[in-house]
Amino acid sequence: MAGRLQLTEQLNPMAQTFRVTEPGGSVITKVGLFFERCPKSTDPQIPIIVELRPVVDGGNPSSQRFIPGTRVVKAASDVRTSVNAAGGTDGVGATFGASAEVTFELPEPVFVPSNVEMAIVAYTAAAAGQYKVFAGTQGETELESTSAKVASQLDAGVFFQSANGTAWTADQNTDIAFKVYRAVFDATGNRARLELAAPPKKKLTENIYTQNVTKYPTSPLITTNADSDLKVLHPAHGFLQGDTVNLSGLDSSTTYGGVFGSSIMGDRIIKAVDPYGYTISMDSPATSSVRTGGASVVASEQYIINDFVLSLPNSQPTNTNIYVKGSFTTSTSIGGNEVNGTRTNNVSLPVGSITRMRDPHVILSSENEVGDSASTYFDVGMDTNNKYVAPYINVSAAAFLSVSNFIDYQDSAVTDYDGDGDSDRNLISTLTWTAETEPDGGTTASKHITVPFVLENDATSIRVLMDARRPNGSDFTVWHRTTQSASTKQLQDENWVAFSKSVNPPNSSNYDLEEQSESYKEYHFNVFDIPSFDEYQIKITFNSNRSSNVPIIRNLRTIATV
Repeated sequence: MAGRLQLTEQLNPMAQTFRVTEPGGSVITKVGLFFERCPKSTDPQIPIIVELRPVVDGGNPSSQRFIPGTRVVKAASDVRTSVNAAGGTDGVGATFGASAEVTFELPEPVFVPSNVEMAIVAYTAAAAGQYKVFAGTQGETELESTSAKVASQLDAGVFFQSANGTAWTADQNTDIAFKVYRAVFDATGNRARLELAAPPKKKLTENIYTQNVTKYPTSPLITTNADSDLKVLHPAHGFLQGDTVNLSGLDSSTTYGGVFGSSIMGDRIIKAVDPYGYTISMDSPATSSVRTGGASVVASEQYIINDFVLSLPNSQPTNTNIYVKGSFTTSTSIGGNEVNGTRTNNVSLPVGSITRMRDPHVILSSENEVGDSASTYFDVGMDTNNKYVAPYINVSAAAFLSVSNFIDYQDSAVTDYDGDGDSDRNLISTLTWTAETEPDGGTTASKHITVPFVLENDATSIRVLMDARRPNGSDFTVWHRTTQSASTKQLQDENWVAFSKSVNPPNSSNYDLEEQSESYKEYHFNVFDIPSFDEYQIKITFNSNRSSNVPIIRNLRTIATV
């Protein structure tokens, strides 16, 4: 009988193409099909699958690809409910006039540009004849009529069948009964808020910063006999004095430096911080001075934001717009005096580009979050001048990539350099302060050390040149050490010596170049008439009292001469 088409095996799909003619396109939300029958309750309850596929060259539905987010599986019982409501009995015998529509709501709305063909593809593994949909063939008698003929057909659509799922046969005179639903959008005021989750807790032994100083990979806890203070090695932790850190991973009934794990774990107030870790109080004093904790210590941490990139995959159809504003929470640099804990709101951001913060900000751990809003979040505005289309963002593929500069401005003692009554440098509290003149273990947080250079002939002078940016409040120092290969003292055991920063000869430099924030300038450092050497090495240490303003070097060159 004309007007009924059956769906057979899964490899024999049925397809109906259509075209969106609305200028600017439309956003499809669901598809409706009309069923004359479906599996009875006593039949195998095989579902039916509907998806949208692109139309490829030649006008055929794709045999291999479907539009992501459009595949919908409908249980036989759901279809049977609609069939029975349209006059059927146990899934058989629905009438088209009673509208036995079954809607397949897409998991994700899909934007379809204007005049682009799409295909509705339906298939099932049920036996032949168990699913039937209503259709019309031009020139044949209309359903539920004895005389009326099908006189028109879908101008922009074609019905297809396939015997093997790859080769399609078009029927130019037949179209199935279907509906395509589209969304209607508000023109303005559409907002989405993306909140950054608190940083996950981590094993402290995962950290690779300052490998020589902190002697990872085990025992990040440092106890002192008769002292209840516990020093925790946790480089780049992101905490400030007064913050709360959560420690776990220890055995409650095991002692660490004479203190039970239960007296160490849990939420702890931080008493002092430096780049390498922090100090907390235990519930009782230690009975020995040891490195302890093994490889099981887990701690919460925070992420300092100096630079960042917000990656937010999106689509902006014609006459639509997306804009992003960020809200952040300020922090304080190690060695700085910025005000922490205040909000920086409504910062207009480019998506996918590097944004540099003037002051450091922070993604807080869950223990330090306060209020209803996350410490860092983004409001994404989406506007449209066409009510049938809208911009969209792919939240599941979004990412926030931040850069935290590991830098400080430390000193060995409290010193008021500018006379304002406050210390102008940070102190090292977790480790023992070590001068950069020492062969190994200087505690300056940020440094670059070259490979040792081996010369064919002896030299007595070293010249170092580099291009550098030196923003206000930052500095860098260049160091050298030398040895003779015939000497019993290896290069790695020699002390470091700082190059002069003076313009006075003979060991001159041009370090007095005006500080600047954006442009690179060439710096040179010289040392002459030192004891003869044939091996040498260069080190550069970096300091800043604002972690978002750091010195940067490039094009480092060094020359050794007689």
